[in-house]
Amino acid sequence: MKTKLIVLMPALVGLLFGASQLLAPTPTSSYIVQGSNLEDIRSLVTEQGGTITHELGVISAVAADLTAGQLASIRDDSDVKRIYGNTSVETAGKPVKDNPASDGDESTGTDETTDMAGSGYTEFPALVEADRLHDKGIDGWGVTIAIVDSGLYSGPGITQDRYGKDRVTAVYDATIDYEYVEGGKGKSAIDFAELDIDDNGHGSHVAGVASSGKLSDIGKYNGIAPAARLVAVKVFDSQGRGSYADVIRGIDWLVANRNNHDIDIINMSLSATPRSHYWDDPLNQAVMALWDAGLVVVASAGNTGPDPMTIGVPGNVPYVITVGAMSDDVTPEEQHDDYLASFSAAGPTFEGFVKPDLIAPGGHLRGVMNAKGRIAKQHPHWHDRGKYFTMSGTSQSAAVATGVVALMLGENPA
Repeated sequence: MKTKLIVLMPALVGLLFGASQLLAPTPTSSYIVQGSNLEDIRSLVTEQGGTITHELGVISAVAADLTAGQLASIRDDSDVKRIYGNTSVETAGKPVKDNPASDGDESTGTDETTDMAGSGYTEFPALVEADRLHDKGIDGWGVTIAIVDSGLYSGPGITQDRYGKDRVTAVYDATIDYEYVEGGKGKSAIDFAELDIDDNGHGSHVAGVASSGKLSDIGKYNGIAPAARLVAVKVFDSQGRGSYADVIRGIDWLVANRNNHDIDIINMSLSATPRSHYWDDPLNQAVMALWDAGLVVVASAGNTGPDPMTIGVPGNVPYVITVGAMSDDVTPEEQHDDYLASFSAAGPTFEGFVKPDLIAPGGHLRGVMNAKGRIAKQHPHWHDRGKYFTMSGTSQSAAVATGVVALMLGENPA
């Protein structure tokens, strides 16, 4: 009897293992499937059993989780124009590293200051002479900036403009496809008293650099266009990471709602590695739809410099304003020591376009950030333990340029 049991056990184990293999889910990957129109592509993916996660009407595509077999079946269909992997995207600004050395380069970890609590930052509004325009009443009033990033937090300088008026007119979270509605009591702007959607901090910092309405400690406005209105489109998680599908869904919402919220400028302080010609890239196609809709798009060059041909997506689109980063060596009064930050990505693009289009301050910029955000928690010595955080990157330089565009449009809409 014992002999028979020993013989049967391997067979039983094999049978159970085979059953578990049959029950295990077939692995899937995320793809962006593009066709001639959204409806046909949506029907095709559904018929093949794919799980649609995003509808991306702006490029006539869907993002879907597909098995290898489903992918093969869909690829052969005549309605399909392109299939792309759902590539990752990251923010283009980070804290200066924790072991400082010499020049404010956030990629190489350099800065002469070891504690940013109140010192070692650039007064960038004065560097670009925006402070002189503020004194003349040129402050971005009547212009709306959309920040495509990690969201906003409900702190001073973000939710109110230089005049103390609520100015965040719309918030859309593309990561969960949810739009926050206006906040009652006759308000024309969202009441952020109980709303914090920036668990990373990058989006708040970018928004603050472009348009903080709060007075800084030295009596100057911390942002370039302190009276501009803000729209927040959240596409990044607490790690500062997102996907093509999330960013494109955010852009899709912007194209559809640009007139509802009088949006003028799109700030995209983000970057991804180019994987094709700029016109073939699905994120770039969505960005070009923004431009075609009459919106000004300002994009970061990326932090992958200083080698040539390192401009990221969507900065490699010829129709957008692509911004690289310079540093004033924390001496705004002295121009002889200004230099191009070594982390700033350089052109030309693969197609031969000269990029970036311009450079702007991007080293040691002090901007608004919630101390509870992930970046501030990870790098507390760059936070002043109040409301400001010091950060470098082409994200910050793009935000400066975005603020300057708002000043220009506020003074002359033509």
